[in-house]
Amino acid sequence: MFPVHALAVVTHLAVAICGSEQVPPALLQNAETIAADVYRDIGVAIDWTEECGDTEGALEVDLVGGDNIGSSYANVTLGFAAPGTSEATILYDRVGKFSKRYGLKREVLLGYAIAHEVGHLLLPPNSHSPSGVMRANIDLQRAAAKKLRFTRQQGELILEKLEGFAPVVVATR
Repeated sequence: MFPVHALAVVTHLAVAICGSEQVPPALLQNAETIAADVYRDIGVAIDWTEECGDTEGALEVDLVGGDNIGSSYANVTLGFAAPGTSEATILYDRVGKFSKRYGLKREVLLGYAIAHEVGHLLLPPNSHSPSGVMRANIDLQRAAAKKLRFTRQQGELILEKLEGFAPVVVATR
């Protein structure tokens, strides 16, 4: 894992949050802080904005209810994204259920889900790792301690991908 604040911030990544009616504002703000901390530690600053829509080159993270996606995903899935695309989805109702079931604050689980799914959009295929924020199954103990981060290799790959362009990440609900 990258040590906290090991790199100076070299790249900015704009993230727009849209349709916030299902997420309490304080919870969303705390989740944004958690996700931003994960990226800051690899040298990426997330600039949260309110600009929403189909911006060319934008990445989108949609917060939806699990019932809206059908039964094609395991009942333990919190989100999904395909590398090489610009869209990811987080099943917000499942975030609430899992946070309650495992005693983890909802904003913590949501923040790490956002960081994880955006990671899939920025990393090559098969980017799960045995530890950290890109682990296939969240490490609840490290998440509760707010210690999930990218591996050094993942951080380097993300920086390499972002070098030369500054995409806008759009998170919608």
